[in-house]
Amino acid sequence: MLEVSIRKKLRNFTLDVDFKSCKNPLALLGSSGSGKSMTLKCIAGIEKPDCGRIILDGETLFDSNQGICLSPQKRRIGLLFQNYALFPMMNVLQNVISGCHNVPRKIKKERAMQLIAHFGLTGLEKAYPSKLSGGQQQRVAIARMIASNPRLLLFDEPFSSLDTHLRRQLNRLVLDILNDFDGCSILVSHDSSEAFRLCSDIAVMENGKITVQKDRLSLFKNPETVSAAQLIGCENILPARSQDNAIFIPCIKTVVEKSNANVFSAVGISANSIYPDKSKKYVFSSVLERVIASPYDTMLCVKTTYSDKEILCKMPSDFKIPDLGTELNFSFDKKDIMFLKYIK
Repeated sequence: MLEVSIRKKLRNFTLDVDFKSCKNPLALLGSSGSGKSMTLKCIAGIEKPDCGRIILDGETLFDSNQGICLSPQKRRIGLLFQNYALFPMMNVLQNVISGCHNVPRKIKKERAMQLIAHFGLTGLEKAYPSKLSGGQQQRVAIARMIASNPRLLLFDEPFSSLDTHLRRQLNRLVLDILNDFDGCSILVSHDSSEAFRLCSDIAVMENGKITVQKDRLSLFKNPETVSAAQLIGCENILPARSQDNAIFIPCIKTVVEKSNANVFSAVGISANSIYPDKSKKYVFSSVLERVIASPYDTMLCVKTTYSDKEILCKMPSDFKIPDLGTELNFSFDKKDIMFLKYIK
């Protein structure tokens, strides 16, 4: 188990994270600059927190009260950097051998060659990073990370610089690694689909703090905060206010029954959950403003007479698109509403 409770003052905010992670892969999901990468660096020992503690499998890696701060080499943590951080003056074999910190000297080369073969790099042993493709560089970096037999794996946005095809290939590779790995693992990402595919649990980071931590299905069903709903891709975040035991959504003039309604200040409704008819419980009228077409679906952008807020409704690609300015009725069910709050 990994236990992290640390604080570190940064330029724009104070990193203040407190979480636990077991064997299930954990995704740190958040926008750029929210503190995700700094959290990994503190865990790995590259950065030192101002205070707090980090415990891995019962061993204290950092404790400000006890004056403990193990070096990165002693923590036995594998970290895959966003830019891979391969040594440019070392070839593939040398880069992988450099990761064999906890391997006896006489078998380091053998261990490295096994990993090179495992990750499909045979024949590239003498190649230098500048001669490798982005996907090959990443596989070398992963092989180097695994070489030290780490007890914790950290991935810092490992797919951000890759094209769609390579992302798909390396998603499968990392998923296999996570499934086979017996220790804790953390993946940093700002891509909710990627986090959902690769990790069982997801923690949402906002301004240096973890505001929501849930299993992935629960998070996508009930993200709790406006920021979390935006991160998972909810297209419609509508301001709302409490009204007795209900939530009033002004822009569509709709009242939704809800106990303890006073704690919510917005609702989220996926574009997939809004239907172009009156078949669901809550109905609103609108005018078609614009259309966004793709090969797989069509997004209708509509507005009501009560607000300038644009509402997105996703239709199948064969949907017959009406003329702009056409009045349309849409509806949705209560089960599809996310009740949200703002985090200051």
